[in-house]
Amino acid sequence: MKDLNQFWQSLERVQGLMAVPAFWEVYCGPHFDLVRPHLRPTDTIGGLYPCPHPSPGHCPRSIVDYGDGQYAAICRDPHKVCPDVPLDPGDVVVHELGVAGFSEVLAEPVGFRWEKPKVRGDGTWVLGVSVRPETRGQPVFLIVLPATPRFRAAVERLLFDVPGPFVIVAPTNTHRNVEVQEHLQRRGLSFLALEDVVGLSDGGQFVALDADCGSNQLQPTAVEDRPRAVKEFTVRHKCKVKDIQEAAGADEADYYKWLRGKIPDHYSTCIAIERVLWGGVPNLKPQRKSS
Repeated sequence: MKDLNQFWQSLERVQGLMAVPAFWEVYCGPHFDLVRPHLRPTDTIGGLYPCPHPSPGHCPRSIVDYGDGQYAAICRDPHKVCPDVPLDPGDVVVHELGVAGFSEVLAEPVGFRWEKPKVRGDGTWVLGVSVRPETRGQPVFLIVLPATPRFRAAVERLLFDVPGPFVIVAPTNTHRNVEVQEHLQRRGLSFLALEDVVGLSDGGQFVALDADCGSNQLQPTAVEDRPRAVKEFTVRHKCKVKDIQEAAGADEADYYKWLRGKIPDHYSTCIAIERVLWGGVPNLKPQRKSS
């Protein structure tokens, strides 16, 4: 298992998850390839470029537009301690992390049923519904912010807007101070730091550090939550209940026994239906859009 501490910290260093590619590469270090496929160019030209030897007051370097697609990163120190760097047009375009694609690859190791993310405030997105045993069925919110006061304010907004229990996911534990923890404990909320629950396999894939949250360890959906889970699934995948039954190899009678909790959860029919709700219906393409 490879150390991802620098990588998770990098997400909280990039303001608004937007920067020129060079900053992403510097902050992510040896794991830049994990984020590269999810970076999306914006229409904005960046104004700053990282320095090899940062010094207070004059760094980072400034991006200068010479016209005709010619750019350079210029040292702002009066003693010119860093060399100027010629840049291509692609080097100066601000790139934004596509939260949709990035969160989708984290769904299985973190333990949530992915839905297209929706913005819910400052640096805050709802990602889907938890499938972890201790928080099964609770909405999952991602908060990525560089400053603790903003993080605390984001948590407080969710506490005000969401009446029941939910799960907060953040890259690190950096902003989990006493005040934030008191808020969480008061409402009995769960907090997952990616640095604690997600590692990197030798093959370069995100994997769960706690074995009970992945799709191979699916926990049964609570009986009272099954109608809602099925409805959300059919809307998201634009399919019918019959498609779920066929994919699970379950006849209509057994499907409704599962829906109403009339057969034990360890029966093969129940397990097959739960796997379909997690993994999708074969040969049907989910209606997802890249961010």
